[in-house]
Order: sequence, then C-alpha cells, then structure tokens
Amino acid sequence: MKKIAIALATAFLILGCSSEKNEEKSNLPKEKVVVVSQGSKPKTLDPNMYNEIPALFVTEQIFNTLFKIDENGNIVPELAESYEYTSPTELVIKIKKGVKFHNGDTLTSKDVAFSINRMLEKPASRIMVDVIDKVDILDDSTIKLTLKHSSGPLLFSLAHPLTAILNERDTKAKNGMIATEPVGTGAYKFVDWGDGEKIELVAFDDYFEGRAKIDKLIVRAIVEASSRLAALETGEIDIALSVSPIDSEIVANNKNLELISEPTTSTEYITLNNTKPPFNNKDFRLAVNYALDKQAMADSVFMGMAQPATSIVNPNVFGHSKEVKGYEYNPEKAKELIAKSGIKNPSFTLYCNDSAIRLQLAQIVQANLKDVGIDMKIETLEWGTYLQKTAQGEHTALIGGWVSGTSDADIVLYPLLHSSSHGGAGNRAFYTNKEFDKIVELGRESVDPEKRKEYYKKAQEILQEEAPFALLLYKNEGIGINKRIKGFKYDPTTMHNLYNLDIVE
Repeated sequence: MKKIAIALATAFLILGCSSEKNEEKSNLPKEKVVVVSQGSKPKTLDPNMYNEIPALFVTEQIFNTLFKIDENGNIVPELAESYEYTSPTELVIKIKKGVKFHNGDTLTSKDVAFSINRMLEKPASRIMVDVIDKVDILDDSTIKLTLKHSSGPLLFSLAHPLTAILNERDTKAKNGMIATEPVGTGAYKFVDWGDGEKIELVAFDDYFEGRAKIDKLIVRAIVEASSRLAALETGEIDIALSVSPIDSEIVANNKNLELISEPTTSTEYITLNNTKPPFNNKDFRLAVNYALDKQAMADSVFMGMAQPATSIVNPNVFGHSKEVKGYEYNPEKAKELIAKSGIKNPSFTLYCNDSAIRLQLAQIVQANLKDVGIDMKIETLEWGTYLQKTAQGEHTALIGGWVSGTSDADIVLYPLLHSSSHGGAGNRAFYTNKEFDKIVELGRESVDPEKRKEYYKKAQEILQEEAPFALLLYKNEGIGINKRIKGFKYDPTTMHNLYNLDIVE
C-alpha cells in the first residue's frame, strides 16, 4: 500500500512539473513567420552577379547598399552616414559606425572598398559603377571615389541591390560560395538555400536600424500562378507576388486577402538579336513592331492592368519622353515593310521563360505575326537556362521585361542598348550604334537634370527609328496579401523591402 502511495505521489509530481512546463511554453510569444512566394527561383544570392528580380528581391532582404531611394524619389544614406562631392569627379563617403554583419564582423571602409572593386569585376554590377576609376580608403569609416568623369546617376546606382555591400573576410574565405551562403548587414539573416525553391531567413538581432518584427521569413518559388493563388487562399503562403491578372479578381473578392495592383518601372518587350537574320534588317524589325496589337494584349492578358509601350523607358522613370510615340497597330504597314525588307517566307524562334503570362503574350505575338506572313515558333525554357542561353547570344529573339531599379533612364538605356553591354551585362539585342552610345554617355556624365532629359529624349528618338526591340507593354504588378500581414511597402521597382512586416492576428 505504501508503494502504491509513493507511486501515485511521484506521478502527480511528474504531471505537475509537466503541466508547469506546458504552461511556461504557452506563455512564450508565438514565432512570427511570413511566407512569400514569387514565380521563379533565384539563380544566385550573390547580389553582384545577375540583374534578375527573383534574386535581387531576396538579396534586398539580406544586404544593404550605401544609399537608398526614399518614397519621394530622393537619395538618402543607408550604410553611408554622409557624402560630399569635393569636386565633380571626387566623392567622399563616410560610413556608419557600429554596423554589424551577420557573422558578427563590424562594417568598415575596407569592406566597402572591397565590395566596389568586386562590383567592377562582375558584368552585371560593373554597369552600375564603371564610372568609378579608383577607390581610396581614407580611414576606417571613410572612402573616396575618384570618377572617370562627372556622373548624374551614380548615387542612384549605389542604391540599387546590385551594388550591395559584402563582408570582405567572409567573401574571400568562401571563395565564391556566397551564391548560396550570403552574409550581409540586412534586416534578415540567411539560414538555408533550399535549392532556391525555399529560402529561409531569420530576423537579425543586431540589425543597425533595429530588429525586424518578423522572426522568420521564407521565400518560396512557385512557378504556376494558379498554384501561388491556391497557396495564398489556403494560408500556405502569406504574400503572393506576381498575381496573374486573371486571378486578381479572386484575390480582391476574398475577405481574408488584400489585392495590390500598382504601376511598376518595368517594360515588357521582345529583344530582337540585331546580329542575326531576319533581325539584322531594320525594315523587318519595324514591321514586327507595327504587326503587334498591344492594346489587345493589355486587355486580354492583363485585364486592362497594362498599357501599350511607346518607349523602352517606362513613364514612371526619369528621362521618359512623351514625344516619342512608339508604333501603332498597323498590319498593312507591317506587310509593306516586310516587302521592303526583301525577306521571303520570314520565320524565327522566340525564347520564352517558364512564365504563364509571358507565354500568353508570346502566343498573341505569334498570332499577330502570322496575320502578316511571319512564322514564329515558341521555345519555352527554364529561367536559369533562359538567362544563360540569351546571355551567350544563342537566341534570335526573346520575350522578357526590364525593371528600372534606380527609376532613372540610365539603368535602362546603358545596360540594355549600349555597345559595351553586349550579352550577360544586359544588351541581349547585341545592338550597336555609336551615335546612340555617345548620347547615352553624355546623359551619364551630365549632372543637370534638364540636359539629361534632352539627351535621353534624343536616345529614344534613335531607338524609335532603329527598332532594336519590339515594344509591348507597361504593366501593373499584382500582389496578394493575407490581411493579417501588416506593414508591406510597395516598391514600383518590384524589389520590395520587407523590413516593416508584422503579423496582427
């Protein structure tokens, strides 16, 4: 009997302890986890490597830049404390003190100098900073940039995610492994690559602007727009980027969800490889532009949440010219230009990445071109393969888009069309025009906004005449958000910073 009493007492003691532990656990704050989904997985998390939104959206959360662009379009310091042009070609930047990297190192001017010199070595980031001739370290928190010439867009370029600041020690030690093991100073710290399909980040406790309210941020790649929508509706994800226009109404009518549909700084277009037949013929390039019913594309594919493009430079970007009118839909004129080109039985293949929206656009383009006697085939490629093949110039034409990440015409015209940018740097049209090059260079070198506008207007007039692209649309971005998520800040560059997110149940 005594043994039974002892056993019962022990059991009650264990149950009591267990109950106390469970009570303690229940009193702990619930971990705040936000899951975001985009349509493609990043090719890399090395911020200097590729000017591609799936990667830069993620690196925007992990890294910081010297400057950032505020809601009014003005340059303000981020990792920089202050800056001063001591002459038109000398820029002195003071770095904030006490900023920590995710590995515990403190940011110094050595990291900044290392990062800028590394940017100059990588084709995608070099375009942003190639005006820099030399970087000098003045002290632990001060650098001096000596420029080849004065530069209007430089500070905007130093606010682009492509110019993120890296940790010198970590980058050298990993010998290239930062692509899947990045270390930055940003609000969120990298945890797991997940083959790019499911990237896990956690709030960085020592973030210099204060710890984020979210404990964990997961970025998932869900290629199919319908699957992204289903995941948003069931609560499997909290934020769906690139909601297809056809799904927007479903999001808007769901009482648990909020729809954001706002203009971007991007342009959808077809890159024509100007070095390959039939697109080495200007009359044929013009014919393709006049054959396209862009308004029908805006209405049918984007449900009216887009407008026909008149220039490669988006209207929300500094330097866009309203005087350049683009190409109206005129199939008869297209046929006349095909005849003038002398090309018989014209045909080509269009590369398309694995995006349902792009494929729909490609199919309308295919039908439009068939109406004027052009046979176009569509080849769909996985995102990484698409980037690689087109960088190497294997394409005759590709359908794609370009976001002005700095909201300045320079980041459109220079990488996409300057002859020094052929291939992976951005100019997949392999377009070469020395007059155009010179005008764009003058736009870069000027610090007078009105003069820069005039240069960019002339550049767009040349493009109107030369037609290195087939212009399509300016589109809105659709984003679906669970209403329990607060603090989302929309960015027209689509590289949204998620530092301010919170969960309110």
